[in-house]
Amino acid sequence: MTNPRFCFKLVTVMTNTTTPATITEIDLFPNVVGQYPAKRKFGFYIKAFERTGVVPNIMLTAPKGAGKTMLARAFARNLVLPDTMQPKRYIELNCATIKNLRQFVEAIMIPHMQNNDATFLFDECHCLPKDVTTALLTITNPNKHNFNTFSYEGSDIDIDFRKLTFLFATTEPQEVFHALIDRMERIDLDDYSYDELGQILLLNADKIKFSGDIVSRYIAPALRGNGRAAQKMATNIKSYVAANNTKTFKLSDWKDLCYILDIMPHGLNKIELRYLRTLHREGTVRLYNLAAKLQMTRSAIQSDAEIYLQKLNFIEVSTHGRQLSYDAKQMFEKHPELLEKTNDRS
Repeated sequence: MTNPRFCFKLVTVMTNTTTPATITEIDLFPNVVGQYPAKRKFGFYIKAFERTGVVPNIMLTAPKGAGKTMLARAFARNLVLPDTMQPKRYIELNCATIKNLRQFVEAIMIPHMQNNDATFLFDECHCLPKDVTTALLTITNPNKHNFNTFSYEGSDIDIDFRKLTFLFATTEPQEVFHALIDRMERIDLDDYSYDELGQILLLNADKIKFSGDIVSRYIAPALRGNGRAAQKMATNIKSYVAANNTKTFKLSDWKDLCYILDIMPHGLNKIELRYLRTLHREGTVRLYNLAAKLQMTRSAIQSDAEIYLQKLNFIEVSTHGRQLSYDAKQMFEKHPELLEKTNDRS
């Protein structure tokens, strides 16, 4: 039997000199950029935990790169046990590696949930097998004493919610069993704003100087609202600066880096660009015709291309088909070179 990949995190909490009455989200999440509504909710649960020792089951939903895991880890750091003044042990579970209920019980529940103080993150929980999801409906449903018992093959496993905290995270909440979501306090994260992406970039770019408004005006819009993309871009910029022996990253440097790495306006990928070129060339196109022209399935077009293009307000979808929006036409007028590339079939 293959065990799932675990990520154990025992996080040391730094001494906080702020008096409890004035603790803010900034104090609780000092290195987490943005996501203020989520941090307020987590702050509320942290303060309640200090009084009751109990945290509700929480479901984090967010686009990729919105900081689910980072926020979960920061939350877990604040669940400090009064007797040790240390946080609970923090365990991340990659749900894609959990194959069945037997594996879940033997590799996770018995060794890590019984008689342990721990916070669990079920990451990408939409990947959980059906039998594990069904079991979790029982496990995450405590009685009025914050206690539960799960029976498996004649044995009882005690679940003490005064000791255990369950966090779930997903990029696809529509794929999670609704009854499981109903047992959670749901916290939805948003894409990062351009300003927030700029903050993440600067935090990861060490001491590199950026000229003018290059970060907010040019770099951040190419990051697709994705914090992980901002971290990766910071790494690319550090490599570029080191290779070119410069201390200030200028607009000309950004244009050069875009050419080297094939970075397109708004962070468009080649599938999305082919999609837009097709509409630019042919006007209104029905989905099945688009699928034939792009040699993709209709479901792939809807999941791999249209979600981000709709977010940018670049396409209009109607019963007659798909067509370019005014914003997309303006983008092509501003960047005519996007229509001149000949390195793909469109």
